[in-house]
Amino acid sequence: MRNIIFFVALLLAVLVVGQQNQVLAKSDQSVFDQVMNSGVLRCGYYVFPPATYRDPNTKELSGFSIDLMNEIGKRSGLKIEWSEETNFSNWIPSLQAGRFDVACTPNWPDIPQLRAVAFSTSMFYAGLSPMVRADDSRFSGKDLKVFNDEAVTFATPDGDAIGGIVAAKFPKAKIKYLSADGDISSFAMDVITKKSDAFISDRNGLYEFNKNNPIKLKLFAPDQPLKLQAFSLAVEAHQVEMKNFLDNAIAELQHDGTMDRLLRKWESEPGKTYLRVSSPAQLPSN
Repeated sequence: MRNIIFFVALLLAVLVVGQQNQVLAKSDQSVFDQVMNSGVLRCGYYVFPPATYRDPNTKELSGFSIDLMNEIGKRSGLKIEWSEETNFSNWIPSLQAGRFDVACTPNWPDIPQLRAVAFSTSMFYAGLSPMVRADDSRFSGKDLKVFNDEAVTFATPDGDAIGGIVAAKFPKAKIKYLSADGDISSFAMDVITKKSDAFISDRNGLYEFNKNNPIKLKLFAPDQPLKLQAFSLAVEAHQVEMKNFLDNAIAELQHDGTMDRLLRKWESEPGKTYLRVSSPAQLPSN
């Protein structure tokens, strides 16, 4: 009887150790290996047109990011799983915690975030300019120096690189930091209600706000952008293999015209809302 008990105890110990080793082996795998072994790529995403739309009735997702990742999934034999909705303040902690594999909606890379995440190669760009009330007579013409004034207040996201851009370009202006949890609406409303004078946005932000609001905004000197802002996907900082996979996938979609086709399908002004990445090669002239 004692031998039987010993044997059963030994067998249980072996099973427990085996399970622990499987867990350790899985945790030691890179995100790339986990994705390729499971055949599933888990996406974190935010809802903001045209990157992502969510149907209010069916909750179905659509938009540029959905089409983009589904195309990558189809070509690589991966199932794309839209695992978690995030916002601009919590997506990095969620990515670091392993709640999803890739931040699959376009993000604005900035240097402070590189401590925590690695960004893919740029998918496309947008020019960032001051956004002001359309009826604000102080901001006419094209001279950006009008913003470098102590009487001007910029609404900017707390903890975002935009504050640094404003401080560098317009050192005399005041900066008012707002929560980065939502979309541009909070910054736009701060300007609309005259609590601030300007915030930094792009052509898509202008379109999305103006189409649903009676009080209009305008971009000041959009042909002189303060920054050409890249839009990228993101992974946890150490996941180099996953970043390489995304870099090469994005390059292929750019080179065969898929990226431009998807942008034209979803952007508010086809061919104008976003700036394309230039081709790395030129055809010979005859």
